[in-house]
Amino acid sequence: MPASWILVLAAVVAGWAVQLLLAYKQSMAFNAAVRDLRRSGTVSVGAAGRRYRGGRAFVALAVDEHGIIREALTLRGFTTFARARPVPALIDARTNHVLGDKDFPTLSTQQRDAARQAVELLRARDRTAARATA
Repeated sequence: MPASWILVLAAVVAGWAVQLLLAYKQSMAFNAAVRDLRRSGTVSVGAAGRRYRGGRAFVALAVDEHGIIREALTLRGFTTFARARPVPALIDARTNHVLGDKDFPTLSTQQRDAARQAVELLRARDRTAARATA
């Protein structure tokens, strides 16, 4: 095998390893931010979108016992350099509004869908807990 092919293969493997490292660091940073939300209420994370069609978005919600969102974070972007950012539009919103038709103009379609999924997961958890105690 010529030396040029070995260099190309080494560069591809090195690039792949760097990408894995950056994705790991991104995941750990988002998980740490989500962990911090726990002090504000019950936390749920939703995901929406497609990887290559507009990108994926993750939304983490901290919801209090009255169904009001106390804190919200989003992770959205095409690269491993994206970091968690607050979502002020969702703070103090009721979970019913997220599932309903209320307009949140500052949210992208992916973020809105991810927030809906997070609320649906919370409700599914509540239904399961209610059945377990009945």
